[in-house]
Amino acid sequence: MYTRVSNVWASNAKNEAEAKALTLKAQLMLVLRELIFKNGWNQAEAAKKLGISQPRVSYLTNGQVSKFSMDKLYELLTLCGYDLEVSLQDGIPAVTTTPNKAA
Repeated sequence: MYTRVSNVWASNAKNEAEAKALTLKAQLMLVLRELIFKNGWNQAEAAKKLGISQPRVSYLTNGQVSKFSMDKLYELLTLCGYDLEVSLQDGIPAVTTTPNKAA
């Protein structure tokens, strides 16, 4: 028998704050994944651009949230030339990225 959950992060988190942090990390990873695919980078090219190993790119594109800190995800977005804005909508983090004018 399976139990349905509306938020996979809430079901795996110790508390609401951790669930929100996991949700934010997942959103940042999705943005990075989209940038990698939009730029047509293979994992080796993405690794070189981001300054991480190819296995780390694999973790990133496969959504292994536990492998990255929010700080590292922010750093990777910055390396891709994006600024990040995080807001809360009904207590749920929302991520907005914009190209960095200096990039």
